[in-house]
Amino acid sequence: MFEFTFSRFIYLDTNIISYLAKNRSIWSQLFNFLYENDLCIGINVQFAELCDAKSLHRDLAELFVLLPSASIKTFDEVVHEEVKAHPQIRSDSLLLFPYNQLLLEEDGPTVIEDFLKSPKLHEVRKNQLRSAKQFKKRHYQLKPNFPPSKSGNYTRQQADEFAWMWVIQHLAIYHRDFMASFKDKMEEFYSEVFLSLRLIALVMFYKYYLGRRDPNKLSDFADLFHLYAIPYCKTVIMERDLCNIMHQIRSHHNILETTSIHNIDFFEDWK
Repeated sequence: MFEFTFSRFIYLDTNIISYLAKNRSIWSQLFNFLYENDLCIGINVQFAELCDAKSLHRDLAELFVLLPSASIKTFDEVVHEEVKAHPQIRSDSLLLFPYNQLLLEEDGPTVIEDFLKSPKLHEVRKNQLRSAKQFKKRHYQLKPNFPPSKSGNYTRQQADEFAWMWVIQHLAIYHRDFMASFKDKMEEFYSEVFLSLRLIALVMFYKYYLGRRDPNKLSDFADLFHLYAIPYCKTVIMERDLCNIMHQIRSHHNILETTSIHNIDFFEDWK
């Protein structure tokens, strides 16, 4: 019998998960890869987007039950653990619930299928889309708060400063008491241990400031908040554009050093 520790996670973005649901022929090979590398597929925010793929609900449910897969902690939970761990890097597991346990239940995949169809998840998706529609407007409002360099252009050298400011702003809003504890002693605050927040900030900077792009797609907002768990995952497979940005970030910043990053070509190359 196969056993998994559910301690090392592989992150798959929504497009990759949909690809797998449509291609059952590679499930057995993926299972072997996960087993041999002691990896588990981590799922959380992808569920909200996948609820729109109604024709794939049964396939998705069977994928999550038959392959080593688990629900992982939310963005808020991970940031809370980062706050508790400061000035060290958090070391808690991402695991919430292993879906393979549903194999012990009669028609276990139905539990996940019903969740994908649930009114509660569809309400989460509606709220996500509502926020996504505001993202472009907010981006234009806030971008002037971080001006370009003296040359008039944003430079890669500004990325860490942008991430530092973004981490502080987020914590000042959502973890006010924690940030207040550093009054008059900011030299004791280490923004670099907030890996989840730093990665989100760095992707925003590389894509929308350094890359001069606009958040025109509704999926742009959701993509950002998929990122929080990636620094704590062993392997990542995602769409090509974001994969390229991740490689740039890893090359120039002390983050993602232990994360293996791939695009969809992984399923051609893994042999």
